[in-house]
Amino acid sequence: MNIADLHIHSFFSDGDLSPADIVEESISKNISYISITDHDNLTGYKKANSIIKKSKYNQIKLIPGIELSSSINDSSIHLLAYFFDPENKDLNSVLKILQLRRTEFAKFALEKLNEEDVNISWGDIVKNSKGSIGRLHIAYALINLGYVRNTNDAFETYLHKIKSLYKNPYEISANELIEVIRKAGGVCSLAHPHTVSNFDKSISGLSENGLVGLEIIEDKKIKDCEEIMSKFGLTKTAGSDFHRNGKKSYLGKNFLNEEELLNFYNISRNKLNGEISWNM
Repeated sequence: MNIADLHIHSFFSDGDLSPADIVEESISKNISYISITDHDNLTGYKKANSIIKKSKYNQIKLIPGIELSSSINDSSIHLLAYFFDPENKDLNSVLKILQLRRTEFAKFALEKLNEEDVNISWGDIVKNSKGSIGRLHIAYALINLGYVRNTNDAFETYLHKIKSLYKNPYEISANELIEVIRKAGGVCSLAHPHTVSNFDKSISGLSENGLVGLEIIEDKKIKDCEEIMSKFGLTKTAGSDFHRNGKKSYLGKNFLNEEELLNFYNISRNKLNGEISWNM
């Protein structure tokens, strides 16, 4: 059976594996379609695309993808975008803003940690990152310097509180991002919906503004997900949200079968009036 894993992170955001390792491991697991959806950057996708083209792999297809940081109704959410043109000028301008947002938050977190006599430097943070800087890279720095034992400790002791204090001046609304992706020939799905606050209100607003998909995670399904998709005209997307290998984390853990992927693609193409950037 051909399957598609549409939610994968490389070491260009907060994953452990290189794009090359992801491609090779996906092939070894007989995954036919993948999407590298790094946070707010396309470096991992572009590297994987180059590898696949140069190696002339014909057993795997790479779908343009990205996980975008945003908000709706004062709640943080992540959008998974697919099928878009990765060279689109407006999209890449937006990604520069989102990267600036990440950098500014990391600087804010550094300042707050120093105020609490946590002796951590900017270099300690960035040496853990090859692309998008995130809270996980700050957590790694805290672990390496001996302030916490693991990432859970880092978030519980420091990072959740710091995030609650941060007032983001570079926020781009979810509806704005959906429109940017639409103009780039792509569509959006709501990532890990079980984490979204005010879900009913949020999903209504997003669907009215062009949301196409709802990510379904088999062991974390939201209540009445089938009814919700039917009510708001959404289709299923799925992926492992892979960051690193472990007992509960592996490529292909959650997936679409080929029929489901084709359905998602055809619905997306119809929503875009045929002006979809990527072809199956």
